[in-house]
Amino acid sequence: MARVLRAAGLAIGPALALAAGGTSPVLAQPAAPTETAATAARTAAPDERALALARDIVRIAYPEDKRRAMFFGTVDAMTNQMRGATMARFNNDPAAKAIMDRNLDRFIAASKPIIDRHIPDFMDAYAQGYAREFSVVELEQVLGFMKTPVGQQFLLRSTAIISDPAFVAANQAYLRDLQPEMDRLRDQLTRELMEHFVKHPPKATTGS
Repeated sequence: MARVLRAAGLAIGPALALAAGGTSPVLAQPAAPTETAATAARTAAPDERALALARDIVRIAYPEDKRRAMFFGTVDAMTNQMRGATMARFNNDPAAKAIMDRNLDRFIAASKPIIDRHIPDFMDAYAQGYAREFSVVELEQVLGFMKTPVGQQFLLRSTAIISDPAFVAANQAYLRDLQPEMDRLRDQLTRELMEHFVKHPPKATTGS
């Protein structure tokens, strides 16, 4: 049951990752993976039966007609919490705060169509991840739970948890504590890059 609940909880992962990544794209970049036997196994083609089960799990976890609302609701909730935690520094400068709000709104509005285009890829990738992480027997148990009324409600309502007052308070406290470190790292990164580019001007690149 612990692994069943773990899998169910992971169902909100992509939306949360998008929300968190959107607030701090530089800090959210993962380290370059090291090729090992474990990582090689994770990139191997998943078992066909496991993949079929995983796709059923994702289909129930993210009903097609509710996916956009689940993703966008998470992004909006996390953005509003970030706004509440980090914009306090501009309380004595309403004009600056308005500029920040306006540009954040622009970023979120521009990002949503991009998120929407990538949702099918996220769903497929998530199913593959489930299929590689869990055995067929475990996936059958997870699917059985998700097919129950409580399982479906658990998943559909999980994204609403991030708007619960307790979560909002905890997350905003975290963001307030994190902000000084983010500022320090941003300034350090900017300084180091500027020093590097003075000595080594950036070259034209190809590809993504």
